[in-house]
Amino acid sequence: MATRLIVTKNDLADIGVDPDDVSGDVGDGRVRVAIDNFGLTTNNITYALFGDAMGYWSYFPVGDGSGCVPVWGFGNVVESNSDDVPAGTRLFGYFPMADELILEPSGVDDCAFTDASAHRAGLHPWYNRYYRCALDPVWAADDEDMQAVMWALFMTGWALAEQLAASVASVVVSSASSKTALSLAWSLRHHDVPTTAVGVTSAGNRSFVEQAEIYDRVTTYDELDLDRVDGPVAYVDAAGSPGVSERIHIALGDRLVDSVMLGATHQGAGAATGDAVGPTPRLFFIPDVAEERAAAEGRNGYHASFAVAFNEFVPWLRPQLAIEHGVGVDAVVEAYCALLTGNDGPQAARVLSW
Repeated sequence: MATRLIVTKNDLADIGVDPDDVSGDVGDGRVRVAIDNFGLTTNNITYALFGDAMGYWSYFPVGDGSGCVPVWGFGNVVESNSDDVPAGTRLFGYFPMADELILEPSGVDDCAFTDASAHRAGLHPWYNRYYRCALDPVWAADDEDMQAVMWALFMTGWALAEQLAASVASVVVSSASSKTALSLAWSLRHHDVPTTAVGVTSAGNRSFVEQAEIYDRVTTYDELDLDRVDGPVAYVDAAGSPGVSERIHIALGDRLVDSVMLGATHQGAGAATGDAVGPTPRLFFIPDVAEERAAAEGRNGYHASFAVAFNEFVPWLRPQLAIEHGVGVDAVVEAYCALLTGNDGPQAARVLSW
């Protein structure tokens, strides 16, 4: 018997425990993974919010009207019918909010493999890849918390920074206290080409953002002091607020040459008036970008470069975060509901286990 948490797709606050035997027999060539510790951030709420539009519900299907929220974390192979992935292998990857999962390893190499389960055949390969921890240069046995919380978020900021550092003089980013925005600002500082990073945040989060000392300048949504920002400028919308995005477009005017949709930390806040000017916002979708880069550079080489950057970033970020641990179904439900209501401060980071 396995346990998973399921939510109602049109009412994400409606969460329940499904105690059914969801995994079934392992079968030839497959492995059973006992899911261990995983991170839970607003990124996971975004997966739920866009579950139908972006196909996130399809990775761990439940049935009509319900879904299982995906998370990033670790698991151990407890039963194996695969010669290449024996029992005892520790994995990192994209898991359901459940305590086990059956995978069908394919394309196993020195670092990772792809889940070839039939229902995932047409889904994005970035989410279907599982990393074998003992051979993964990102993994640190004594610091899994940071990987569980930050792996996907940092890769997003790191890859976007590389794009922007080559094309603009300044980057303005909303929701500057968010973990993805901090990843972007840190990564911009670590490129050879100097790029000014301007963080836009709430008045309540301003001190946190300033104390991080990673932005060249910090302003609030109320002030929106962008007069001294040198062009050409890229705006990175990590807030997902149409109203904020419109105001920043107008404030930057002709200096704005690129507008990037990155996140949705402020869902439902700030309607736009339709007066926005400047470039049409483009979506930065890290799965596509990462796969393109891996194809161009070689997958293991690209992953090794990411590992170097991630392992330099983590010591800087760790003091900024207050990691809260929770164990058991009740703790997972409580953490999920807290994130759904948006009550966590910017320093909060949650790591859960069953």
